[in-house]
Amino acid sequence: MKKLISMLLALAMVLTLAACGNGGGNTPEAGNTTYKVAMITDYSDITDQSFNQTSYEGCMAYCEPNGIEFKYFKPLQDNDAERIAMVDAAVSAGYNIIVLPGFAFGPTIVECADIYPDVKFIALDVGAGDLGEGYEVPENVYCAVYQEELAGFMAGYAAVKMGYKHLGFMGGMAVPAVVRFGYGYTQGADAAARELGVENEVVLE
Repeated sequence: MKKLISMLLALAMVLTLAACGNGGGNTPEAGNTTYKVAMITDYSDITDQSFNQTSYEGCMAYCEPNGIEFKYFKPLQDNDAERIAMVDAAVSAGYNIIVLPGFAFGPTIVECADIYPDVKFIALDVGAGDLGEGYEVPENVYCAVYQEELAGFMAGYAAVKMGYKHLGFMGGMAVPAVVRFGYGYTQGADAAARELGVENEVVLE
């Protein structure tokens, strides 16, 4: 499900932004070389079984059958300067739609969006808090923020419905996405418990 959602989001946004950039009348089609799509990985690789891999596979699944050139760029180090350098490299190579998977790209977007107004940036899981207080998202940037609380709700709800009463959730880093999932998980478990008339225990770490 995660892979499917990432794929649909990435590709739908590529189409939407490309269309908007041309008055809505010229979306990428088979054989159309007007658009070149690039993806920049964050601090991992396209085999991470997470954001980078699903975004890469989503872009490939659309670009290949539609004859659109696609390439991914990987920063040499995990820092903003390297991510910005990869955007510079992609733009220099003629790529005009750039997919950025993950909140780590907040500073990169702030730095690059104004410099390259003709490039469309698709920012996955990048919210207002990642871009800085007071930053106004320009027209060439589309930020997609997932509703992790919905997936968390369904997970907690399903667990209780399956008969589990002592639940645990370990989310790792307390970034907004993980916190939202945890809240949803707890609420889903509580909703299912009320429906079944049972008590449950949820431990969050």
